[in-house]
Amino acid sequence: MGTFLVYILKSALCLAAFYLFYRLLLSRDTFHRFNRVALLAVLLLSAVVPLIEVSTTETSGVGQTMLTLEEWLALAEAMAEAVPAEPVEPSRAVWPLVLLAVYGAGVLFFLVRNVCSLFRLGQLLRGTSREDIHHYVKDAPQVLLLVHERDIAPFSWMRCIVIARRDLEEDGRPILLHELAHIRLRHSWDLLLADLCCFVQWFNPAAWLLKQELQTVHEYEADEAVLCAGVNEREYQLLLIKKAVGTRLYSMANSL
Repeated sequence: MGTFLVYILKSALCLAAFYLFYRLLLSRDTFHRFNRVALLAVLLLSAVVPLIEVSTTETSGVGQTMLTLEEWLALAEAMAEAVPAEPVEPSRAVWPLVLLAVYGAGVLFFLVRNVCSLFRLGQLLRGTSREDIHHYVKDAPQVLLLVHERDIAPFSWMRCIVIARRDLEEDGRPILLHELAHIRLRHSWDLLLADLCCFVQWFNPAAWLLKQELQTVHEYEADEAVLCAGVNEREYQLLLIKKAVGTRLYSMANSL
């Protein structure tokens, strides 16, 4: 567990550095597909780079600090298995256990929160009725369209779209085109990866900021797909403004 925690700390530092690089150099670009690939690359690189070992003849100051942290965490594990031959300072023995306890408590908190979100989502889906999406978008792929009688914000997850009856009757086609773009571009898989990163790096603000940035890029891609389908630009802008007050029912879903 100590080695895993050191890996998480190294990964968090890499993620923060790569995300800062993205914000400074790429975030203002309008090449949304490239930005999406760059953000996913940041997630993958932050997971892989800490596994790379670099040998040097002299130990740097950062390396010495990280080595000391690794020794503390290894010491915490060793104390549970055997009694040390030499007396250990209380501060060196307690801090690794405190770090492990705090990290474990954070992981447990977000695990419970996600389970509660899934439970609420399941309750929401039980109040829906299934309809044929081809009645509204003729060339749509085969997806599950669930219509709710309550006034909820439309969202999609994997190959499922949930929309309020009122939205379907008033602005059904542009909203469905938007959510179909999320499904066609497989945005849900991106969010799964980002949520996994937030789950193991809950203490890292860069992980949460990167997820928000990724969701923003998803919305830009979906909006572009709607306009390419022939929807009037001004009418679609008014629709987005009207729906801007909607709330996200589930953080892992793509919401308009």
